Amino acid sequence: MATDKTTLQKYTFLLKEFSNAHNKTLTAYDEHLIDELGGLDPKSIGRLLDELEAEFPNIEKFMQGKRKAYKLIKPIDVLEEALGTHGNLGILFSMVNESDPDMLQELEHYTKKANTIYRFISSPFEDLLSIEQKDIFRRIKTAVEYREYRKIKFIGDKEAQDNLKCLKLVFVDGNWYLVYINSEDLLKLGRINFIESVEYASKMETFQLHLVKDHLNFIDNELQNSLTLYGEEKKTALIKATPLIAKYFKEDMKKFLSSQKFIKELEDGSVIFTLEYTQALEILPFIQKWMPDLTILEPQELKEKFIRKLQSSINNHN
Repeated sequence: MATDKTTLQKYTFLLKEFSNAHNKTLTAYDEHLIDELGGLDPKSIGRLLDELEAEFPNIEKFMQGKRKAYKLIKPIDVLEEALGTHGNLGILFSMVNESDPDMLQELEHYTKKANTIYRFISSPFEDLLSIEQKDIFRRIKTAVEYREYRKIKFIGDKEAQDNLKCLKLVFVDGNWYLVYINSEDLLKLGRINFIESVEYASKMETFQLHLVKDHLNFIDNELQNSLTLYGEEKKTALIKATPLIAKYFKEDMKKFLSSQKFIKELEDGSVIFTLEYTQALEILPFIQKWMPDLTILEPQELKEKFIRKLQSSINNHN
């Protein structure tokens, strides 16, 4: 039996034990804790854990059956919260280099000093998520990292969806999305801004990586934007760009969509290229953005759908 410890020593011991514990989770009934803390009863240990959970935002409390459990979130999440108004850029840079949090401060300092060279109409450090959404982001990030299920309620839904497999956080189309598999085994994208709450799911175990291998491959290699559908056969659209905008679609230019493929340049300066899509909505907004200088050559079905869309817009303006 361990000798008695001061309160500070008990706190320190518990914080260290989080890192050693399976899945970074402790309960007041862990025999190891009772033994090492001088025979404290579970009620006393629970009180210490409650105090730590209240003090540190990187410790989450949840119900494990009928008992309270406490989970340590990785220290980087504390960094993200501490970054305050620059939290979202902190999230982005943590993905690039979690070991160098000073990178953000250095870049922010540089942009402030360089105002004689650059002009930012909107700040590159502008928040993409509110304070509440950052907390949701942090909870989901934990679920993705540990391959855990979550119970999530989206704004507008009557009830929360239980036992969602949280696969990956994706930044696309200027927004953060959670890519998840629902209880019907369907792959979905849920925008972080539209998530009302995130809780631990009924299933407390983790899901096996091999069960979602194909889904992860889709996310990493086939997801073109937030409207790309999983499991749908890809179609190919043949597009012509007029000479006015052809330079943006030439072979050596940066692609606007990942499936974009240069085909040839015509004598009049037009450029022919292709786009792959799983549903018309995946590429029609992009084509509409370049009106009237992009023309759908084929397939006819896509061309007709686009014409109906344009006609509907004209009718709305009459």
